[in-house]
Amino acid sequence: MGEAKSYALKLLAKKDYFEKELRDKLSKKGFSEEEIEGAISHLKNLGLIDDSKLLERYIELAVKKGKSGAYLRQKLYQKGIYDFEMDYNDELQSALNLLHSKYRKEKNYKDIVKFLKNRGFSYSVIQDAVNKFLNGEE
Repeated sequence: MGEAKSYALKLLAKKDYFEKELRDKLSKKGFSEEEIEGAISHLKNLGLIDDSKLLERYIELAVKKGKSGAYLRQKLYQKGIYDFEMDYNDELQSALNLLHSKYRKEKNYKDIVKFLKNRGFSYSVIQDAVNKFLNGEE
């Protein structure tokens, strides 16, 4: 079990991983299921693997970068998080952040709606975000 733990720690030193991602990496490296389970439980006890905290950071970063709930859901699905829904307010804030970073001069309603639609935002979020953006609200 020691080799699996040290390899997992080496991986976690470089970046954070969701539990499923780490399991997959250890499995690909050739560790047995018993070794993987021991390493994962040890790292959980140390607090080095916490999917809920990592998910919160992912959401926070996505909102800051202006990513839609659909985009984030796809990324998280690839990482082994299957039941995820972005909060409406987070998605609205994400859309507003994206608009503030991309649209400074031209403010054409149709172009902005198309811009957000192509990035996977829901129609209700698009409507609210565009109206707030064009009216100068935060």
